[in-house]
Amino acid sequence: MIRTKQLHQFVRFGISGVAGFVVDASLVALCIQIFSIGPILAQAIAFSIAVTVTWLINRYWTFAEYASDRWLHEFSKYIAVNSVGAAANNAVYIFLVLTIAMFSKYPILAVASGSLAGMGFNFVSSKLLVFNS
Repeated sequence: MIRTKQLHQFVRFGISGVAGFVVDASLVALCIQIFSIGPILAQAIAFSIAVTVTWLINRYWTFAEYASDRWLHEFSKYIAVNSVGAAANNAVYIFLVLTIAMFSKYPILAVASGSLAGMGFNFVSSKLLVFNS
């Protein structure tokens, strides 16, 4: 059974993820459409800023009581954890699209599945490896 505190953290973590997605998607569009930056570089720029935004939200709201005085070390761990989570997200997406016809036909389902896998990984990893007492 999930404790109330953990459920609140998970919901806040999810809200942080939505904010990160909005920042990420908006910056990719801005970089490509306004500044004529290629999509790969645009995503690299956007991810860097979005992961910073989600770290700040999670540091000061989701896991505020566990925030470290060593913020740079904490931030570095957060980036590492989220990079692995992003890889897990993309791996699930690629696996589903390449192996199951329904996901090839409706790739948004694969995006959702990958996002859920990445979010689950990032929540557990952030709680255990980044924001721990």
